Amino acid sequence: MTESRNRARKVTRKAGPPEVEAVVFQAPEAAVQSAEPATQDGEQASESAGNGRGRGAGNSAGNNSGNRRGGRGRGRNGNGNGGNGNAGNNGGGNNRGRRNVVKSMQGADLTERLPEPPQAPKDGLRIVALGGISEIGRNMTVFEYKGRLLIVDCGVLFPSSGEPGVDLILPDFSYMEGKWDKVEALVVTHGHEDHIGAIPWLLKQRHDIPILASRFTLALIAAKTKEHRQRPKLIEVNEQSNVNRGPFNLRFFAVNHSIPECLGIAIKTGAGLVVHTGDIKLDQTPTDGRPTDLPAMSRLGDEGVDLFLCDSTNATTPGVSGSESEIGPTLKRLVVDAKQRVIIACFASNVYRVQAAIDAAVASGRKVAFNGRSMIRNMEIAEKMGLLKAPRGTIIQMDEAAKLAPHKVLLVTTGTQGEPMAALSRMARREHRQITVRDGDLIILSSSLVPGNEEAVFGVINMLAQIGATVITGRDAKVHTSGHGYSGELLFLYNAVRPRNAMPVHGEWRHLRANKELAISTGVQRDRVVLAQNGVVVDLVGGRAQVVGQIPVGNLYVDGVTMGDIDAKVLEDRTSMGEGGVIDITAVIDNRTGRLLERPTARALGFSEDAVAMMPEIADLVETIMIEQAGEGENDPYRIAQQVRRKVARFVEQKWRRKPFVMPTVVPMASDTAVVDDADLHNARPSL
Repeated sequence: MTESRNRARKVTRKAGPPEVEAVVFQAPEAAVQSAEPATQDGEQASESAGNGRGRGAGNSAGNNSGNRRGGRGRGRNGNGNGGNGNAGNNGGGNNRGRRNVVKSMQGADLTERLPEPPQAPKDGLRIVALGGISEIGRNMTVFEYKGRLLIVDCGVLFPSSGEPGVDLILPDFSYMEGKWDKVEALVVTHGHEDHIGAIPWLLKQRHDIPILASRFTLALIAAKTKEHRQRPKLIEVNEQSNVNRGPFNLRFFAVNHSIPECLGIAIKTGAGLVVHTGDIKLDQTPTDGRPTDLPAMSRLGDEGVDLFLCDSTNATTPGVSGSESEIGPTLKRLVVDAKQRVIIACFASNVYRVQAAIDAAVASGRKVAFNGRSMIRNMEIAEKMGLLKAPRGTIIQMDEAAKLAPHKVLLVTTGTQGEPMAALSRMARREHRQITVRDGDLIILSSSLVPGNEEAVFGVINMLAQIGATVITGRDAKVHTSGHGYSGELLFLYNAVRPRNAMPVHGEWRHLRANKELAISTGVQRDRVVLAQNGVVVDLVGGRAQVVGQIPVGNLYVDGVTMGDIDAKVLEDRTSMGEGGVIDITAVIDNRTGRLLERPTARALGFSEDAVAMMPEIADLVETIMIEQAGEGENDPYRIAQQVRRKVARFVEQKWRRKPFVMPTVVPMASDTAVVDDADLHNARPSL
């Protein structure tokens, strides 16, 4: 009989979670700048560069570029000693680059896959979006000219219900393998998570990439990277900056959005001038007195814009978006009329909205407390920089707010999208440590509803209404306005810039198509409006932008503190466990003969009591399968476990119409007692 072919166990060593101090809102101090302004010749004024302390941050670019995609292991049965169906053993310690490749189509009619792109043109500019096109989130665009790279934004996408256990979805960094040392800089348009959230993971590929952004954006990046024990090289720019980074000349202009100090970018190379709006709207009466700089965009148009990358998020909405200045009076009226506690939920980075909430609280004689770690951190930064103003003593801690009479306090919290662990959701479930929502409280959801979060948000609203609270949303009163321009505003942008070529970005397919028609209506030729998605390669050569190919781009998942350790198969297994339950099977066999040493055990999780009572029937089936396998001379635990998994799954599906996750564990052991069959016994008897 052959020896047991045991498979070695592969282990992924995971770093421990970052040490994060408890977040407490502190009194404002003198404004602290995270970096000095960039000079005209592009000199790096910041001296904050150092060896990053995050995992992998200390490696050089050369070392980092070669180890991004490790071996994929042997599937979910990589556990040695018996083919364990445990999905957690999916790869070894070198699996940080695993990604789930999305099988998307492009082609001229958007239904067939494009070929691989040719080599980058000698005198042309290559543009590749690794995220943010054909989706809303994880924005990241790479510009390549004469072998040098410039990255614009690096954000995250939050998972859907079909991706259980996933914390974040990052842009696919695989295109950057072998190119990290060619990156001149990372330019960030503003500080929202879908534009800065993936920066700590990017810095683990190369820790010393210069990051150019506005003062407030840099402060948010510094706070985020500090949690990962990183010290990035930060360079402050503003709307007057003119910076050279390698072959790229960068000029900036003011852009209005739902977060302070947003910037648009003009990228000048030998291939032409490219203008990137980032997230943009045309608020004519912004609360900070800093509207989008249309004159600057018009001057760029006079110079001649070869390619215009324009925000598409609200391209399907006609008209003009509302002004942020319209929100304050509504909040003030609602808060002044409220008789009990008021809770305002908004995005943690919307300083303008929080300022309106503070003004309303002051007008009604209430104190203000912030709830939610990111809210506290961002508002502390904004107050130190002078972007958030409140009379002394207005802002108090949550512990103090919990002791005040309800009509004397206003809470500003996170949780507008129904996140299970966000403060508002815990209040709705009555699980919050400090605040108990009561009958008559006023809850204001001052935010938009992100597609895909409807079920969670409506669930929170329903729980709050069950308690007796009054819930006000944007449908009930003017408590929210979008930070993205509507179609009427985008028409203004196209007429100001007058581009030769246009490329809609930042949106799903319906938004991209609507933005394309807007560009055409303002005079851009139809064949010069490029519709692309993540991974589609666009070359700007001779003043003309064209799609030249497509690279595979997938989803890079963050699960806990690891990146790239899970793929589509792992998600499928998790979904199967959540929907169909788990059947755990354990069998002990002789490592020489493959025969059972004891009766198999079967245990069910996620089944009704009647189904659990049928587990002995499963154990009998497993015993029959094991006897058949031993009779065929099979002693490999991996192959035995595969047979058990397939046959048990088929049996359960036919009998109970369920599709559980079957998890067999076959344990080979040495038998202390020799197994003697009838022939051996007869031959050993003494002759009569």
